[in-house]
Amino acid sequence: MLAFVRVAEVQSFAQASNVLGLSTSAVSKAVARLEADLGIKLFHRTTRSISLTADGVRFYEGCQQLLGELEALEAEIQGSRATPRGRLTVSVPTAFGRVCLVPILKSFTQAFPEIVLDISMDDRTVDLAEQGIDVAIRTGQLSDSANLIVRQLVTYPAIVCGSPIYFEQYGQPQHPEELQQHSCLNFRNRATGRFYPWSFAVDGKVERYAVSGSVVFDNADAIVRSAIAGIGLSQMPTFLAAEAISAGHLLEVLHPYRPPEVPVWACYLDRRFVAPRIRAFVEFMATQKEVFTKMCTLPANLTTT
Repeated sequence: MLAFVRVAEVQSFAQASNVLGLSTSAVSKAVARLEADLGIKLFHRTTRSISLTADGVRFYEGCQQLLGELEALEAEIQGSRATPRGRLTVSVPTAFGRVCLVPILKSFTQAFPEIVLDISMDDRTVDLAEQGIDVAIRTGQLSDSANLIVRQLVTYPAIVCGSPIYFEQYGQPQHPEELQQHSCLNFRNRATGRFYPWSFAVDGKVERYAVSGSVVFDNADAIVRSAIAGIGLSQMPTFLAAEAISAGHLLEVLHPYRPPEVPVWACYLDRRFVAPRIRAFVEFMATQKEVFTKMCTLPANLTTT
C-alpha cells in the first residue's frame, strides 16, 4: 500500500523506489501484487507515463487516510518521542491567509522544520475527507461541523468602509437603511453564487440588509482596492481594512451598528488518532491568538462615525 501511494504521488516507479529505498523492480512487484489481490487495475501505464485509473484514485484516497491513521497510532504509542513531520495540507480563506497566516509561517516552519506545508488559499468551503485536507481555517458559523473537531482562534469585527473621495461625493450613511441610497460592493460566494448578506446590530437585534451596486466580486482583496478607489462602500473584516484605514485611504462608517464579531476556526477531521503534524499546527495557531487579535484591531486613535 505504501509503495502504491508513493508511486501515485510522484507518478514514477523509479522515483518512488528512490523515496522508499527499494529497487524499482521491488516497487513494481509490490504494486502488481496489490492489483492482483484487489482484482482491479490501479494505474494506466504507457512507456512514457503512468496515471491513476478511476479505481486507483478512489483507492489512493482511502490509502492516504489509512496510512495517516497508522502514522498517528504509531506516534501515540511512541508518545512524546514522536516528532511532527510530513506533508500538511491546509485550506484557508484567501484574505485571512494573506494577511494573518503568511506573517506567522516563518515561526511555524522554524519550530517544526520536518513539516512541509501545502497551503491552498481559496474562499470555497472544502470537504476535508473528500479532498484530503488536514486542516481547514474557516470563518463565521459552521453548518457542517458534525464530523469535525473545531477550535476557535480569534474573532474579528465586520465594518463598513468607504474612501474619503466617495464620501465627499455622496456623503456618509448614518443608519443601515440609508445604504439603499449608496453604491455597495457585494461579495459573491463562489460555491453558492449568492451574495454575502450585510449584517448590523439594530435595536438589540442582528438585522440583515440587501444592498446593491454596480460591481460584484468573488475576491476580498479586489473589494478592498475598489473601496479605496471610491467605487463604493464595503462591509469587510477589520484585518483587511486596518492598513488602509491607518493610511487614511478608508474611513469606517456606521460604527454604532457593528454586528457581532465573526469567529475564525481551525477544523480537522474527528478521528481516533490525530497525526502529530495536525496537532502541532492547530496548537501553534491557538498560541497566536494575541497576534491575530492585534491584526484584527483598528488603531485606537482612529475616529469612526
